[in-house]
Amino acid sequence: MIEENRRLTFSMDELATAVLSYLINTKKMGEKDKLGRIAVNESGDVAVAITIAPSGGDAPSNMELGSQVLGALLIAHCIKRKVPLPKRAAKSIVRNGDRVALVFSIQ
Repeated sequence: MIEENRRLTFSMDELATAVLSYLINTKKMGEKDKLGRIAVNESGDVAVAITIAPSGGDAPSNMELGSQVLGALLIAHCIKRKVPLPKRAAKSIVRNGDRVALVFSIQ
């Protein structure tokens, strides 16, 4: 059987853009707030730690996005950017060094 694999690795800038769009659209962050540090965890399931600096000068808040949310927001980012994605493929999210990648597999 033939198997096809495709990996989309996101730069930290693309990841920040996707996360920022998600946070604003879900009202977890105001439009005037600033996105601080973004870091991909190094062990366990793929997750991203985020620091949000409120515009009012309040203390920064920390948040973690798990692999399911991260995968969904990256797929939404690809659709928004018109990156073609295979519909029938099995999708997973993996760590690629210090970055995040979506992996598509078709059998």
